[in-house]
Amino acid sequence: MDFDGSQKVIGHGAQADVVEYYGYAYKIYKETYPSEWIAFEKDQQKAVNQAGISPIRYYDTDDDHIIKMDLIRGVMLETKMKAGFEGGFEVIAEAFRRIHNADISNVNMPRLIDTINYIMTEDECKTAGPIIERLSEKYSSCICHLDMHFQNIMFPDDGGDFIIIDWMNTRIAPPVIDYARTYVVIEEFVKELLPYYQAAIAEDMKKLGIEDRDLQDAISVERIIRQHERG
Repeated sequence: MDFDGSQKVIGHGAQADVVEYYGYAYKIYKETYPSEWIAFEKDQQKAVNQAGISPIRYYDTDDDHIIKMDLIRGVMLETKMKAGFEGGFEVIAEAFRRIHNADISNVNMPRLIDTINYIMTEDECKTAGPIIERLSEKYSSCICHLDMHFQNIMFPDDGGDFIIIDWMNTRIAPPVIDYARTYVVIEEFVKELLPYYQAAIAEDMKKLGIEDRDLQDAISVERIIRQHERG
């Protein structure tokens, strides 16, 4: 795919840049990034579209390393919080509710337990696998975002409802693991805000019957995953 020079860079990451081009966003991956992973990302987005929890559509292009996407004009939750918005953790809690309550009966999405061997070492799988299996038996599984934080929620400039983005990590898993993932991310970057996060999700955790020891076990799994992501 060729651009005519009018594209504007609106995002930059380790593996891809995002540009705005004629009313759409284009995610341009490095040539070294595996095309099968890009195809998997598109399948993930299709699944969350089917579940009704993301309005953003992905479109094929003639280049398997470029994804065309609906463009969101807006600001991240992180930006709003830095400007004084005080309801950030309540927004995250509401985002979790929307995702966890989605109907998964017709959603084609892998289970976390079936994919950990791609993330962890064999010894780590022997530690994490039984924890995930135990939690999956104790709690009903649902769609889990598994990377919910202040940069993955957008507020459109048109005043519409917030939009959750970046569904690459999404899996079917018990919700306690989703709560644990965000705990680990906040612990890593803004540890002093953990009490506010825990307070925001406390009522939902209680309704789901999630015990603190199970949250701590899930946190131990997510710490292993984050260690691999950081390299």
